[in-house]
Amino acid sequence: MKENDVFSLPKAVNAVVIGEKNTIVLTAGTVVTVVLVFGDPASPVAYEVEAFLPESNSYALATFEVMDTPE
Repeated sequence: MKENDVFSLPKAVNAVVIGEKNTIVLTAGTVVTVVLVFGDPASPVAYEVEAFLPESNSYALATFEVMDTPE
């Protein structure tokens, strides 16, 4: 995957709400966007992903390891 790709989380992941110190859980199936690729783009180790939270009109960021990404 590369920056701006969109996918649904295959499993739950902890995230931080942007502008707050609240930690939340993004559940499996949450649609996220890749905002940063960690490591070599040809062989990344993790992704920083962003999710929109419509109930609070905010966004959350989470780090998602490559081994957890969908095929």
